[in-house]
Amino acid sequence: MEALYDVQICQKNLSRPSPLSHERLYYIAAEEVLWNYGPDGYDKFTGQGLNATVLLIPSFTLFFQGPVIKAEVGDTVLVTFANKAKRNYSIMAHGVSYSKLSEGVPYLDGYPKPGAHVKPGETFTYKWRVPENGGPTESDPPCLTYLYYSATDAVKDTNSGLVGPLLVCRKNTLNPDGTQKGIDREFYLLFSIFDENDSWYLNKNIEAFTGDPSKVDKDDEDFKESNKMHAVNGYLFGNLPGLAMCKDDKVSWHLIGLGSHYDMHGVHFQGNTIDLRGTTRDGLALFPHLSGTALMQPDQLSFSGTFKVVCRTFDHFVGGMKHLYEVSSCRNTTQAQQQYSAVRLYYIAAEEVEWDYTSNKMEDRAGKSGQTHI
Repeated sequence: MEALYDVQICQKNLSRPSPLSHERLYYIAAEEVLWNYGPDGYDKFTGQGLNATVLLIPSFTLFFQGPVIKAEVGDTVLVTFANKAKRNYSIMAHGVSYSKLSEGVPYLDGYPKPGAHVKPGETFTYKWRVPENGGPTESDPPCLTYLYYSATDAVKDTNSGLVGPLLVCRKNTLNPDGTQKGIDREFYLLFSIFDENDSWYLNKNIEAFTGDPSKVDKDDEDFKESNKMHAVNGYLFGNLPGLAMCKDDKVSWHLIGLGSHYDMHGVHFQGNTIDLRGTTRDGLALFPHLSGTALMQPDQLSFSGTFKVVCRTFDHFVGGMKHLYEVSSCRNTTQAQQQYSAVRLYYIAAEEVEWDYTSNKMEDRAGKSGQTHI
C-alpha cells in the first residue's frame, strides 16, 4: 500500500530560503549486538521468571533505540552513519526535508540514492533541513516527536531493531547541551511488537539459541508467536530501566509507534495525568509510524511510589508491554501547595450476576427473529 507523488519547480525566481540558524552534527553507527528483552530475568509485576529472551540484533548504538536526534526550526542536521553491521542499511527520517541524495528508501524514480543502501564498512552523511512550516504550531508542545529508521528493507530492518527518536522543536527551545529548556526529565518510549520472524537474524538466532536447529519448524504457529516481542524500547514485563522522576518535575514523554496492523496501542499512565496538546488525559493512542509528545508534572501532594505505564490493548499487556515508573520526593518546596477542598465518598461492590447480551430482541429485514449485538 504505497504510491508516489511528484514535486516540481513550477515558478521562476522563487524567493530564497532564509539563512539557516544552526548546524547540528550527529554520528550514528549500526552494530550487531546480543539483546536481552528481559535482562532482570523475571516479570516485575508477578515475580515469575522469564524464558530465554536473548537474541542477536543490529542496533543504532543506544540501548534498543538509536540516539536521540534533536533540531530546531531552521536548522540543518548532518548525520554521519557508519554501517558496522554485515548487510546494507540506511537512515530514513520523519519530520524533516531532504534531497534525493539523502533519502533512505530505495525505489525506482530515476534519481540516485546513495543514502538508501550504505554497505557494510562504509559511511554516509545525510543532510536534513527543518523548514519553518515543519515545526510545532501554537497548540503543539515545544518539541514534536518523530522517528528515524533503516529503510533499505523497512520491515526487516525495523524488526531487527534499527529505529530511533527524532525531535523537531521551536526556535530557542534547546539548551547548548541539547536538553529542552524548562524540562527536568525527558523519556522516550517506543511501543512495538517486534516480530523476530521478520528479522534478518532469525536463522542466526535459531542456530545460536536452540539445542537442535534442524528440529525447528519456522512455519509452526507456536514458534511464530513465541518470536513476537510485545516490547517498549525492546524490554518486556517491567524490565525497562531508568523511568524515575521527582515530584514537581516537568517531564516530557516522547512516545512512538511502530510495527504492523497489530500495533494499535492504548498507552496508559497510572497515577498521574498528562497534557496532550492542551487537553488533560491519562493516556493516548499510538499507531505504526505515528508519535506524540505528552507533558507530565506530578504535584507535591500526589503520592510518591511506583506506577505503571502500559499498553491497555489486552493481548499486548499480557504479552509484556507493561513497565514501571517511579515518582520520588526529592526536594522540599517553598511554593504554596494546592489544598484539596473536599473528600467525596463512593461505595462500589463487585457482584456476580447473570447477564444477557441480547436482552433487546429484534427482527431482521427478512422478518426473521434476530438479536441485537452489543
